[in-house]
Amino acid sequence: MATLDILIPHYNDPEGLMLTLRSISRQTWQGERRIVIADDGSRPDLRKAVAAIAEHSDLAIEVVFNEINRGRPYTRNVLLDSIESPYVAWLDAGDEWYPKKLDLQFDQVQLVESAHTGRPFWVTCNYDWAWSGRRKKKNTQRTEQDQLKALLIGSTLRAYLWTLLGPAQSFKNVGWFDERLPRLQDLDYFIRFVTHGGMIKDARHDGTLCVYHKSDIGRDADEIRACNAHIFDKHRVLFNRYGESFLAMRLYNMEMLAARFAQNNKNAKLARRYMWRAFKTRPKAFLGHALRKGLKA
Repeated sequence: MATLDILIPHYNDPEGLMLTLRSISRQTWQGERRIVIADDGSRPDLRKAVAAIAEHSDLAIEVVFNEINRGRPYTRNVLLDSIESPYVAWLDAGDEWYPKKLDLQFDQVQLVESAHTGRPFWVTCNYDWAWSGRRKKKNTQRTEQDQLKALLIGSTLRAYLWTLLGPAQSFKNVGWFDERLPRLQDLDYFIRFVTHGGMIKDARHDGTLCVYHKSDIGRDADEIRACNAHIFDKHRVLFNRYGESFLAMRLYNMEMLAARFAQNNKNAKLARRYMWRAFKTRPKAFLGHALRKGLKA
């Protein structure tokens, strides 16, 4: 039996998958690993490529194929069902771990378990954002704060599964990923984990341990906004907990995020519509943003 299951959703990106698998091969942690790839209905030729990659890899890889494209949350639920090992880590096809990630996170796992808190936990880590065409940017996961509030803000503690390592049961206990969320299902999953008593720990390492190859291109601004609205409605009582100003700022940020996606996908009309909605929600915040942007230009 392996010690660790590494769960990877994949769709139409065998080159990105190979990049991801190479980063797993370079890990300094040498415990028993079992890799499960769930292919979400890729094109027939790319499905064959995934099968060939798994067959010829030196890693222990199992592949599950969705017959048709069902979306990321459904595929992550398939991966949840596949768990066999006592510990679990996630890694999206196209992203990478740096070599010491698992080693340092397992060190923290041992410390948390030796404390016998009895609470479910995950270990996260700092990560790099590698925007297409830009230099890498370090992002720090600050866990010593009100974790629920920080997740709802999404600045100093972000809901990214591929930063995590934890006991398998701590993931199973959260339940299914919400299949009504083609985007942002990570955030909903993290919120449910924390509100049911889970705690997020950091890897006690100041450097970054993984890299997210990030791009807005091809992503639907309306879909992003609809997913944010669904999370807001689903967890409205949690947003309300922090007061009216907090609530208004979260709604403002939802509009601005959708505007960013529209702008980066060359839809100026849609971007203006979301910016107008952001202005009506928080005029001072919007004008401050516009002023800072103007000064940088």
